[in-house]
Amino acid sequence: MTSVAADLTDVRAAAELITFGLARRARPVEGSDYRTLLDRYRSELRFKDVVDTMAEGLSLEVLGTPRAGIVLVPEPGGPFATRLGDLRSMDQDEKLVFGLVLVGIAAYAYPNEVDFDDPETKLIDVIRIDEFLRAAIAALEPPDAGLDGRARAAAEVYADLPSFVPTQTGRRARGCTLRAVEEVCAWLVEQGAAREAPTLGPDTYHLTDRFRLLVADSAGSAALEALREARRGSRPDGARPEGELP
Repeated sequence: MTSVAADLTDVRAAAELITFGLARRARPVEGSDYRTLLDRYRSELRFKDVVDTMAEGLSLEVLGTPRAGIVLVPEPGGPFATRLGDLRSMDQDEKLVFGLVLVGIAAYAYPNEVDFDDPETKLIDVIRIDEFLRAAIAALEPPDAGLDGRARAAAEVYADLPSFVPTQTGRRARGCTLRAVEEVCAWLVEQGAAREAPTLGPDTYHLTDRFRLLVADSAGSAALEALREARRGSRPDGARPEGELP
């Protein structure tokens, strides 16, 4: 009886830890329940097995437990899978641009394999992401740039859009690429994959360990590799001076 009670206690604790991970913006600060459960996952093999098994049953995979918390990735088609359809209503071109910007941010922040092992916070800037994508697209040499049809279509749509279209209040209107980058950054914040960095500027964001692990897990697509190569070409050492935007 005692053994069953202990097992159920672990199951409940595992469910709580997965709930924190799914909350995405929750942070395991010192003294919090989240931090206590995260420390158990890191140090107790039995509890780790319970969490991993429960996650698997929910069509989730534990990618890691960096400082930002437990990172869970949903299986495609699973109940927690993120879909573009979950965003605001978008036409096909907007979806293509959204996906391209997301891949572009990944390439910009992590141009080299070694970057995936670096827990240092990466900084991105809306304007510089737009400049990077435009330069990378312009450098592509059709028809053998290594991109599939969808990625090439996204690049063509992006290149045809203006960088900036103002609203009546001077903000960025839909239909320009700066607004598209801005929307992707806001979505990453909602996903717990980025944090706003207002002290560094209104267009600046910190990418979290969650984003780093997710990118590392999905690396290998032709579009990502083409943009990573372009990023390495724009900075020969592929590095960013500490504390400085590239």
